[in-house]
Amino acid sequence: MNEYEKIGFKCGIEIHNRLNTKTKLFCNCNPKFSEVKPIGIIKRKLRAVAGELGQVDVAAIYEYLRDRSFLYQCYSEESCLKETDEEPPNSINKEALDVVLQIALLLKAEIPDEIHIMRKTVVDGSNTCGFQRTAVVGLNGILETSLGKVRITNICLEEESSGIVDQKGNDISYRLDRLGIPLIEIGTAPDIKNPEHAREVAEKLGMIIRSTGKSQRGLGVTRQDINVSIAKGARVEIKGVQALDMIPQLIESEIKRQDDLITRGEKPKEETRVANEDGTTEFTRPLPGGERLYPETDLETVVITKDFLSKIKIPETWEEKSKRFLKILPKEMIDQVLRSDYLDLFEKLSKKYDPVIVANTFISVIKDLRRKGFETENLTEEQFEDLFSFVNKKAISKEAIPSVLENTCREKTSIKEAIGKSGLKALDEIELRKIIRKIFEKYPHLVKEKKISALMGEIMKETRGKIDGKTVSKVLNEELSK
Repeated sequence: MNEYEKIGFKCGIEIHNRLNTKTKLFCNCNPKFSEVKPIGIIKRKLRAVAGELGQVDVAAIYEYLRDRSFLYQCYSEESCLKETDEEPPNSINKEALDVVLQIALLLKAEIPDEIHIMRKTVVDGSNTCGFQRTAVVGLNGILETSLGKVRITNICLEEESSGIVDQKGNDISYRLDRLGIPLIEIGTAPDIKNPEHAREVAEKLGMIIRSTGKSQRGLGVTRQDINVSIAKGARVEIKGVQALDMIPQLIESEIKRQDDLITRGEKPKEETRVANEDGTTEFTRPLPGGERLYPETDLETVVITKDFLSKIKIPETWEEKSKRFLKILPKEMIDQVLRSDYLDLFEKLSKKYDPVIVANTFISVIKDLRRKGFETENLTEEQFEDLFSFVNKKAISKEAIPSVLENTCREKTSIKEAIGKSGLKALDEIELRKIIRKIFEKYPHLVKEKKISALMGEIMKETRGKIDGKTVSKVLNEELSK
């Protein structure tokens, strides 16, 4: 018996991931964050209502008694009367449903013959109508892990909540562009063995979602809620965990918090807590229960037939992708690409451009820019397309990619403008030979001794990413042989 079994450790995870579909889940608005100012603001008060069993959820009552007002920022292309709850929803987005069914099949889940859309009471202001629409698409699936099978209890398709902007006293501001973006939720049974195992489970589920090629990119796209308890303790849900590396620390922190309460003779309470950046958590509200669910009366039941399911294409497994990538990438790059948020974009762009250059940009250059504090999540698919197109046409060298992207992030400009401002237009061989001859004049002893490595270093300093190292090496050797 290990230390976690001794303390009666139980843990399950819920992973939430926004999907990259053409429209939102129940309307035709753009499923993305607006880049323009809101066109208006509406104000609402929300109240708790009874669920299907006739009882009011304790978490909903708690939020209602806080007596807060909610301000919602509206956008012309990313919100409509559906988001403001002034108009009934459209039928469920079939593209999003297909994606979630793909994932359900990958996880070997049972798919209901009928999918019923439910309302889940939420009165914290994150939804204008006081509830979130959600539908169970899969049940009783299995995830294979290094420590055995982890049961998947539910796979749901639901609408994303509004994005919080600000809070002043009892007034909370939200933006409606995020509300209604298709969101997949996958919940596990409490089969997780230890904190590191929890990280593995979350990572594997995230990778399965990304394998569909329909996961959005950027900060906040994937969030984990972690359910934790120990013997004589209580189930606590830690919400909003974004960084995988924080999962073990947050779990250990919660174990310690509950153990300290028990040691002092206090009984831990079932509650929802929010994750802090330092690995601690803080109370937000009591743990919600089944009372918050009731049927959605504005939407039809979705019938799932065998013929319908037979047309759902199951994505490649990671093992299959890995074998395919071996044909175009060095082995050491493959795992990093598979785990990257840019996997789907790599798949698309590597068909047209050098796969190694594309992969290195996503797994190395982007990582370095993030470390420097640049907001790389704002880089678009079109910008990457332009970048690799310029490299492909030899308008810039691959060595110029970090500088171009850095300038693009800093100036919030196009790739073409970033290249122009940074002076990174590619050199041709005639200009390169002129530079090499100047270096020869400056360092005759290096030429005499044919110190190729030292000469390469001096030339690359001069060219500053304007030409690739392979071309420099070729021309340098040609000039030395004269």
